[in-house]
Amino acid sequence: MAWWALRGGLGCGCLSGRNEKPGWSWPVRSQREVWLWLNVEGEGLIWGRSDRFLMKPGMFALTGGDEAGEWSCVRQTGEHRLEVVRMGSDWLRERLGGLGADLHAGLAGWLRSGERVAFCGLMGVWEKDLCAALSLAGRENAAARILAEARVLDWAAHRLFRKQTAGPDRPVHGPVKHVLQLLRGRLDQPLDLSALAREVGVSPHHLSRLVRAESGATLQHHLRRLRVEHACGLLDSGRANVTEAAYSCGYQSLSHFAKAFREETGKTPREWLANKRGE
Repeated sequence: MAWWALRGGLGCGCLSGRNEKPGWSWPVRSQREVWLWLNVEGEGLIWGRSDRFLMKPGMFALTGGDEAGEWSCVRQTGEHRLEVVRMGSDWLRERLGGLGADLHAGLAGWLRSGERVAFCGLMGVWEKDLCAALSLAGRENAAARILAEARVLDWAAHRLFRKQTAGPDRPVHGPVKHVLQLLRGRLDQPLDLSALAREVGVSPHHLSRLVRAESGATLQHHLRRLRVEHACGLLDSGRANVTEAAYSCGYQSLSHFAKAFREETGKTPREWLANKRGE
């Protein structure tokens, strides 16, 4: 593991290379720290006392808390690249501590009283942007590391706050945020750029440009990512089989669903289920 430090309780590292030993394990202690794991390549587990996350390529996890702060990073055979960000409690409190009412419930509890925080998800544009910045900062000068810290904060702004809902008492902060909220509630419907643009009050062309400029991805890419995230949740919970998950997410063709699933996760839906079962 190659570590390098940013400023004031923020540290970063990268675990990369080929592992020839099945089930190689790296025990870590994260007392007074929250760890962000960005799994770019390779497969493994993040294992805590009461939480276990299967880390496939293109997934991330956030872990921290409990009295001992004991976690294990387990890696399978093959090539690996795992970017890690260690965020100290002082660093987090200085930047996020006064925003407890809006913070993700698990992180707010950890900052308040050391409660456990543990969740995972599919890497989206914010995680991918952060990975690119971390990779550059690990081998470049101080300017690149300042940019990396900014990307960590950008990631936190998108992932560590409660989802805001539109309504008369809670105004939407910008058309991009609004349209992504609309997409999340319409996963079973085809993308209708003109209708979305009318609802957020801009022209279709302007909306496309705004989404790409602010998020780094197209609306179609966002819809695919949200659909696959939803499908993963259905498959992992056992609430749906592959066909049911595909139809629930708006895919009428299983081949199109499998292609989208592979592009987002690196595996087909059936490979995803087989890996979950340990087959």
